[in-house]
Formats: sequence, C-alpha cells, structure tokens
Amino acid sequence: MSANSKEAKKANKTNKALIVSPYLDHLGGGERYMLAAASALEALGYQIYFSWDNLAEITKLSTMLGITLKSPLLDPLVKQLYFGSNPISMYNKTRAYDVVFYLSDGSIPLLGGRKNILHMQVPFHDVGGRSLKNGFKKLCVHDIVVNSRFTKAVIDQEYGVNSKVLYPPVEMIKKEATKQQQILSVGRFEPFLNTKHQDVLIEGFRRLSAQISGWKLVLAGGTSSDTWLQTLKAKAAGLNITFAVNVSHTELSALYAESQIYWHAAGYGVDERKNPELTEHFGISTVEAISAHCIPLVVPYGGQREIVSSENLHWQSIDELVIKSKREIETPTQLDVNIDKYSTVEFKNNLANLL
Repeated sequence: MSANSKEAKKANKTNKALIVSPYLDHLGGGERYMLAAASALEALGYQIYFSWDNLAEITKLSTMLGITLKSPLLDPLVKQLYFGSNPISMYNKTRAYDVVFYLSDGSIPLLGGRKNILHMQVPFHDVGGRSLKNGFKKLCVHDIVVNSRFTKAVIDQEYGVNSKVLYPPVEMIKKEATKQQQILSVGRFEPFLNTKHQDVLIEGFRRLSAQISGWKLVLAGGTSSDTWLQTLKAKAAGLNITFAVNVSHTELSALYAESQIYWHAAGYGVDERKNPELTEHFGISTVEAISAHCIPLVVPYGGQREIVSSENLHWQSIDELVIKSKREIETPTQLDVNIDKYSTVEFKNNLANLL
C-alpha cells in the first residue's frame, strides 16, 4: 500500500467510542449520564458502541430521557467482562476503541483504549481506593470525572486522585404552560440506596394540606417494581396526590412547566460525612425544575447545595418543609440561580476538552 493510500485510509477512519455501563436497563442518574456522554461523543464524530446486548433497551431508555442517539452499535462481550475478574481480557477487548467511557462500580478497571475516561457517579468511600492494584490500573486511566464538587471531595480522598467535575448535562425545560396549584417531585420509586423518600413527602403534603386548599402533589418517576409504589399509594390514600409512573420526557416536561414548587427529599435524615452515598450526588431533576421556573425546596446535602445555595430553600425536617412550602405559596421567592453551567452545550464542550 502506498503512503498516499495509507493517509487516505487514516483520513477516512471513523473514531470509535465505547460506553460501558451494566445498568442500561435501569432508569437512573448514572444511566442518564452515560447516554448523554454517548450523545455528546456522537455529536463530536464518534461511532458509538454500547457494552450491551439489546439495542431496543438502549433506544427505549434514550427516548424516555429525550436523549438523541443516531446509530449506536453493541459490544455485548464487554458487558460480560464488567462482572468478570479478568482485567487482562478487559484491557485487550477495549484496545479497539479510541475512547472508552466507563461507569465505575467503585472498582478501577484495566482499560486499553487510546483515551480512557472513568466516571465515578457515586461518592465511594472505604473501598480500598488507594490499593497497590488500583495504583497500577490508574496508570491506564487518563481522566476520572465526577458529577459534582461534593462527589469530587470524597473520590479524591478515597482514591488519591485529582478528579474533574463534569456536571451532568441538563436539557432545559422550555415548554410554556400556565402554572397550576401544583407541587412536583421527580425521582425513582425505590426504597434503597439514595432513595427519594416519597414517603416523607407524602407525610409533608398531608400536613400542608391541612393548612391550604386546592393544591396537588405529583410524584413522578420510573420504577421496575410495584411493591414500593403500592406502599406509597396506600400512604397517599385520601390525599390530592397523583403518581406519574414511567412517563415520557414530553409528559414530564409538561409537569415541570405547570408546577409552581419542586420538592426534593433525597438525603433526608442522612449523615453525609458517614454515608455520602445516601445523599443526592448531584440532582438533575432540581436543575430541570429551576429551568421550568419551579421554586425548589431541597435537603441541603450532597450536590443539592451546589445547585440551590439559599438557606431559605433548604429543609431538614417535615415541619420545616411544610412551613417553607406554605411561605412560598403565599409569597414566592424570586429565584437567582445560574444553571447555564449545566447545559448540554457546556457538557459537550467540557467533554471535548478531555479528548
């Protein structure tokens, strides 16, 4: 082959990016982050591969989240290696990729891509992050990215690294609608890990309803099990509470647009120094709510206080939630929160700077 032919072949080469996450059948912040990274890399000219074995599930999840993916492909073998204990096989299998974007479960993989980016979605701690084995594997990781300054502080201490904050991209809610007497909360209906504590919000609305009239609470989110959802519905019996389960991105945008107040309860009752993983590590839904001109009332732990810094909008007890919600209903706060740094454009630009 001539030198000119080699150059032509190189010029026509499509760069390949591999997205590695074992939870792409699960609607959560980590999955949303990884799909958004895939979309951004695709926009930057990469052919996207997912370490997955079912393209329909990828398509369904991206559609539900309103994330654009044009022509993703699959690499199912890497999914199997994620749960295996053969780092050499993982290294060899990922050598074919120009970029590997890998969601960590707390461990550090041995990656062989030209550019390896490890995403720490959770503030892992007490996992032996500075072990000799991890020290060796870190040599193959070019960047560790996290979703908030809060997560960064925990990760840097645990692993002895200098991670980079790459805030999750948030598609701002632009839909216009007449505001209703409505409070909205968005989060998975699951009673474990960093649970969204819908049971606490139901009790809060019970107390608030005794002081106001005509208001409704909407609890929206995805679920893969009906057990906890049925428990919540039983607690909400007799109250003006609606459950919006597994709604589309369009339907959720409409709920944001018509709601006046946004409640977020992740981190409620948690000691974030002892259990940082039980807080809200960032809080995409809070940014979405603010973009739709909802007044956010949040538990000020984890990444939430990076988004909402005003103590007037923080709550740590049900009584405080009720008092501050009633105040916002009567005299709404004029929000002064800069959310431009969480835009999809900012995310893509910051990701491009890593490549």
